[in-house]
Amino acid sequence: MALFLAAHWHNGWAVIEIKGVLDGATARELRDFAASVHAQHRHQHLILDLSELTHADTDGLNALMSVQTLLDQDQGELRLVCPQGRTERLLHSSGAASTLPVYPSLDAALSAPQTVPAHRMGGAVQ
Repeated sequence: MALFLAAHWHNGWAVIEIKGVLDGATARELRDFAASVHAQHRHQHLILDLSELTHADTDGLNALMSVQTLLDQDQGELRLVCPQGRTERLLHSSGAASTLPVYPSLDAALSAPQTVPAHRMGGAVQ
């Protein structure tokens, strides 16, 4: 299955909507797209909206961590939007949610105060 990516900007945040499957076949596509949005617009603050992600595996989680590493280089901040469900359980069971801040909705991610990225504080913002 394909991965669909689209970016828009809201209140100083670049928001990337991710739809479909994030796995070994599509992980590079996400990394490249996020790097392109970051490079073209120099957005140091990025939200990955996983609300319509239908499946993710460990390669997909590695892609999310790669985006975090990209933003770390510029002292940026990454937030994930992930409602309760399979992907949210994967983030928590893998331990990724302890280093990547996870929010239940886009509104929650956008309205949370900007802070030192959660992975530098040792935990996710909820």
